[in-house]
Amino acid sequence: MQKRGFTLIEMMVAVALFMVVMVVALGALLTLSQSDLKAEVLKSAINNLNFSLDSMSRAIRTGTNYHCGGTFGTVTTIPQDCINGSNYLSFTTSGGIVVAYSFVPSGQCPAGYIGGCIERQVPSISLTPSPLTSPDVNVANSSMFYVIGSCSASGTGGCAPDTIQPRVIMLIHGSVPVSSTQTSSFNLQASVTQRIYDQ
Repeated sequence: MQKRGFTLIEMMVAVALFMVVMVVALGALLTLSQSDLKAEVLKSAINNLNFSLDSMSRAIRTGTNYHCGGTFGTVTTIPQDCINGSNYLSFTTSGGIVVAYSFVPSGQCPAGYIGGCIERQVPSISLTPSPLTSPDVNVANSSMFYVIGSCSASGTGGCAPDTIQPRVIMLIHGSVPVSSTQTSSFNLQASVTQRIYDQ
């Protein structure tokens, strides 16, 4: 009885099919690897943004005398509403220290930043602002602060009296590069109401 083996053509077809399956599998593996890397970069940037937003919200919530508008270095404790939005906000902390936050446009952030950033300044300590966001996060110029009800019912500080509990709304827009050719945009909104009852 004669034993039969595989023919050359059968072997070539089997190897070709194996190669096709391996190429497809390798492509899927590379795609998953790139997706994982992008997800890690995006997660790191979002964590940084969340930390910055949480830090700002905590300080603003316990503050008073919100003043929307102006520029860094302008120290003011005069309450001022801002319904049209501004990239600058200053307020007095519960400890009596004036703090300012600003959305800084691209090109005016410290060296190494890919675009705009969020900066914090405490004029009584230093006139040099310090960035809150990481260099790989681009905060867009369209980011704004809005202040409603900054004056108290008694109208102290020279502003018109109101009966609205002070509230600061932050709209933050921007993008994060996830690869050399792709970016992922983000839009965040936070509304912070003054903790101390406005009388």
